[in-house]
Amino acid sequence: MTIFTWLVILIIAATFLFQGNKKPCPRFIIIAFLLLFALMGLRDIAVIGNDSQGSYYLIYHTLGRSEWNQLYGSNKDNYNIGFSYLNKLIYEVSGGNYQFFIIIIAFFVMFSYMRFIKKYSVSPVQSVLYFLGLLYYTFLFDVLKQAIAMSVLLYAFDAIIEKKPIKFIILVALASTFHFPALIFLPAYWIGQMKVGQGYVFLLAAMLLITYMFRDQLLNLMLDAYINEDIEATMEGIRFLPNKVIIMLVIVLFAVLIRPPLRENSTYSVLLMFVGVAIILQTFSGYNNIFERLADYYFHTAIIFIPFIFERNEKSETHVAIIKNSQIIGIAVLVICAFAIWRFLSYVNNSRFFIPYRFFWQ
Repeated sequence: MTIFTWLVILIIAATFLFQGNKKPCPRFIIIAFLLLFALMGLRDIAVIGNDSQGSYYLIYHTLGRSEWNQLYGSNKDNYNIGFSYLNKLIYEVSGGNYQFFIIIIAFFVMFSYMRFIKKYSVSPVQSVLYFLGLLYYTFLFDVLKQAIAMSVLLYAFDAIIEKKPIKFIILVALASTFHFPALIFLPAYWIGQMKVGQGYVFLLAAMLLITYMFRDQLLNLMLDAYINEDIEATMEGIRFLPNKVIIMLVIVLFAVLIRPPLRENSTYSVLLMFVGVAIILQTFSGYNNIFERLADYYFHTAIIFIPFIFERNEKSETHVAIIKNSQIIGIAVLVICAFAIWRFLSYVNNSRFFIPYRFFWQ
């Protein structure tokens, strides 16, 4: 068995030992954090990951050797200046040790996600498995700028729920200094304040229709968000609804059918709106995978959204009476979790970028 298979086995074992399927469960979260951090942060960066010894390694040493006053200016990545300063700081502290740089980032990213799951998920073990199954865990191995930005925006989510717009704007601005396109999340605060009701599906359908009608203009607008990025996007022969969009639509339809949003559950309603926004952005992924990364700024919150759908809540006004049967709920959750495990393991165990795995000291 590979180390990733052992990762899943240990997470499931921790579920039974520490009741990770229920909230609160701080011990399960700690175990999950340590396991996920260990594989991400303590990996041999020379061989594990899509960017092994690639662009980020070169950027780290280039910025690290620069003077502080040279990090901002002509021919520099001024739009991601926060990332530049972080590179320089860690380079100075570590004496140019790139492995230490990866450890620090992995610690922050995994801590942020585990904190997010602990605070909001109704079933932490489901959220951890969806984090794996939606492939966000492996995605964050190498997109370091976006990994930091997405992690910062998890704290901005607090500001949405707490209705603190100034805090939200500050955190989004901070995230954009690490990955400028994080500004795509700026409307999220006001999107989160919208009232979600029975007309949600019709609103989403209308938005998809508008997106389809004006997709060329919207594509050009979003391309402008990736300043200093060499992006090519063809508009010929592109499917408007690629496979991932269809999966997202199925999730939304299940959510609305099984657990219609109620005003009392603001967190669930906000998450439902975010999935809708992600669907709109994801329709452009056929032009260039850059747009899938924009959608990820909203859709990564699905790791806590999906468990909400099947939460046993007496206040839920489900349109499907059978869903009130606890056995049916249990079977549905097991099937979805099993699919998430299969998708994660089938990806990592068949990828030359992750197997064979090596820790940095090996």
